Amino acid sequence: MALADVIRRTLSPQARPGELSTQGVVDKWAGIGIVAAGVLYVVFTAVGGIVRGVLGPVGLAPLIYLPGIIAVPALLANTLVRVGDPRTATPTIAVLVFLAIEIVIAKFLGRSPAGIAYQIWIFVAALIMMAATQRGMQERIIAAMIPMFYVSVVGVVLNAFIDFPWKDATFEVMGSQQGAAREWSAGGVSRLAGFSRASFIAAACIIIGFCAAEPKLKSFATKAVAWAAGLVAIHLTTSKAPELAMILLPGTYFLLGKLRGTAAPKRILLANIHMALWLVLIFAGPLMAVSYGRQLFPNGPGIGPSYSSLADRVLTTWPDALSLVNWRDPVGWLVGRGLGGIGAAQTIAEPARYNPGDNLAVYLAVIFGLGALLIAIFVFRGGQRAIQSDRTGRRDFAMIIAMLGIGAASNVIESVFPMMVLGLAIARQPPRAVKPVKRRRSLRSRSSDIQSAETGR
Repeated sequence: MALADVIRRTLSPQARPGELSTQGVVDKWAGIGIVAAGVLYVVFTAVGGIVRGVLGPVGLAPLIYLPGIIAVPALLANTLVRVGDPRTATPTIAVLVFLAIEIVIAKFLGRSPAGIAYQIWIFVAALIMMAATQRGMQERIIAAMIPMFYVSVVGVVLNAFIDFPWKDATFEVMGSQQGAAREWSAGGVSRLAGFSRASFIAAACIIIGFCAAEPKLKSFATKAVAWAAGLVAIHLTTSKAPELAMILLPGTYFLLGKLRGTAAPKRILLANIHMALWLVLIFAGPLMAVSYGRQLFPNGPGIGPSYSSLADRVLTTWPDALSLVNWRDPVGWLVGRGLGGIGAAQTIAEPARYNPGDNLAVYLAVIFGLGALLIAIFVFRGGQRAIQSDRTGRRDFAMIIAMLGIGAASNVIESVFPMMVLGLAIARQPPRAVKPVKRRRSLRSRSSDIQSAETGR
């Protein structure tokens, strides 16, 4: 009964404080669809191994795509309504124009239509969070991340003692054979996925989920226990970037605690420095590492217990990813390879050149070229906006920092939880200064009313 109440409240068409009022039936259902898709993305990601292991073998494999199936029409309906709403028209049109330009660029560069479509499909989770944030409904989706934090921790810890039955389950989708969960090892150490599809997905669910759950934990002791449990679970996944980000996360909370109650300029300055350090690490780090990789790891990535996934990224993954772009051509600098040029989308048309990127800046630079810097600016501004917020800014800022930490040496774009935080950061831009205009207009209208009244006398 309690679960039914939670679902009913989450999907209620009634606008909550801070949410945009709906503009009709289409807008109402678009909002419900966006929230439903977002919550399903969160749940299906955290327990993706179970979902695929149960639905796949019984012939219901298409249902694993239910979040995206709901998301696409909801986004289309939302776009139609938002374009006609003065409160949201500008950002909505900007996203549409950006996607249209990128599709044209990708086609011009020779990317396959299927690869382009798959890349956009990958972006849908971020677009859902952007649309929800624009409507003020992101709290409904983030609330679903809280129980998934605990579920993910329990799943990984249990996986250390139990081999889950779905790890060997396979099923067919549109002629392609797929596994329910990815089982592999690094240096002879098993990478535990818990209830999810893969270890890096479980790690992302845990650190982002912790940031969502932390404000609900009242005492320092409970926060510390939850953080420690999350860190242990992430360590069991052997995902290095999320583990480092989790280790450093208390530093972010310490900074946020020191900033509480301070003057806005000081708060913004210190938050900017904190974000800038992470952005420099993500964007400049790979270039420095690739340039001096052989000096850093003269013996290579190693084998067996001495294997280093970071060395593998520095010596192989990042250089190979960057070599996908023809940097001698100015066009490559400006637009990269276009949509479908890296990651899972490559498996459609050029599987032999597949490269996961495993760094947020590398992935974005290969797709967008210098346009990746624009996204970095939006993330930076989103963090600024979060730190100025009195209500949920502390939580959102921590989530953005956690996402950047994951992105230092992992594939953020193809992992739903950090991808949603990326969408949250991009959508959390400072509002346009429209209030003074409205005030002047209201004064004009008031003076004209007075003149009319005096004339009537």
